[in-house]
Amino acid sequence: MAQEKIEATVHLFCGLATAGKTTLAKELEQSHNAIRFTLDEWMIDLTDATIFDDEYDVLVEKLKERIWKTAVSILNQGVDVILDWSLWNPERRQKWISRINELGAEYTLYYLNIPVEELRRRMQARNDNLPPGAHFLPLAELDRFLPLFTPPTADEGLNVVEMRWEDTHPIQNPQLEGDTFFWEGGATGVLLLHGLTATTAEVRLLAEKLHGEGYTISAPMLPGHGTKPEDLNETSWHDWAWASEKAYQHLATVCDHVFVGGESTGGALALYLAIHHEEIAGVLCYAPAIKLAIATHDLIRLYMIAPLVDAIPKDNVGGNPYWQGYKVNPLRAVMELIRLGRDVRRQLPRITQPLLIMQGRNDKTVSPDVGEIILEGVSSEYTEQYWMEQSGHVILLEDELDEITAVTLKFMQELLDQA
Repeated sequence: MAQEKIEATVHLFCGLATAGKTTLAKELEQSHNAIRFTLDEWMIDLTDATIFDDEYDVLVEKLKERIWKTAVSILNQGVDVILDWSLWNPERRQKWISRINELGAEYTLYYLNIPVEELRRRMQARNDNLPPGAHFLPLAELDRFLPLFTPPTADEGLNVVEMRWEDTHPIQNPQLEGDTFFWEGGATGVLLLHGLTATTAEVRLLAEKLHGEGYTISAPMLPGHGTKPEDLNETSWHDWAWASEKAYQHLATVCDHVFVGGESTGGALALYLAIHHEEIAGVLCYAPAIKLAIATHDLIRLYMIAPLVDAIPKDNVGGNPYWQGYKVNPLRAVMELIRLGRDVRRQLPRITQPLLIMQGRNDKTVSPDVGEIILEGVSSEYTEQYWMEQSGHVILLEDELDEITAVTLKFMQELLDQA
């Protein structure tokens, strides 16, 4: 007689330590109204044994059996169950999936495919601040376990959902270098500021070229960036301005002349610094975001939904392999950018320094008239404006970077020759 089908699902996991199994389990608990059994939490609550004790493995298997008995009762009520431990080889997967099939329930196996170096980083961070319900795991344990771990393959014929680090990470292209950097060079410094939701990867290619010509380069990671979108929503444009100010002050102490520049929001912040520091040698604005390409009715809608909606997905995620940053636009942060742009536009007449403006002809993010707004508003006697005919918004990471670099170097050198 065939086993009667149960309208419930068992959620299973395959992944190494710190791959994010429990984090995902908690998300599934909420999204599926499921009952979660996290093995580590139960072991810590019920025993004093650790992974280094001889009896640990025996206790683990006994506890799994007890959890399964309870899980069966829950599944028979039509409620999903989450078994939060790793099925790290084919034998273990076969054992538990056979049980589920015999019961007549459905299952999904989530394979968390995370690079080993990222696992090492997470393990060290977790050990430094061990959360409740987690065991201390020396890095050596990860190395010991790696040869034993076998990810699921197509030959097993399982219902697997693979969750790659790149797909689950809140940051696009997380493998890129995007942290704060300071590269010592000659007596002239260049401060390069990245845009909203981005990281310093956005200015790194230009920075490498300028540093190769002998310039000292500073590129700070702005507050709220490089972590998760929620953090950016907790910052204001004043936080970004203060971080830019600190980076400028440091650069000014080690260099005789300092140029300030940036892309998008970074360009707006460069203008902000120029407003408050007349000694700056020159301003480099790449697609400066002092006014966004957004219709009035859309702006009104943004004001209405920003307090209610944390973020909205971006349309162009994955388009540029050199760009690193959040995959969504945190709306409260976007509102802060609008406020920054408004403040900068109001104070443009205070800018007297030489000014370079470069925009992409295909830019859909920044209003195309920002260059004219800046040129008409500033008090600078020396200004240059260029259009990159083949570029969009992220002009420092597109095909015309060599031309942008050449123009930038020529602009700075001419000013230095006159100094």
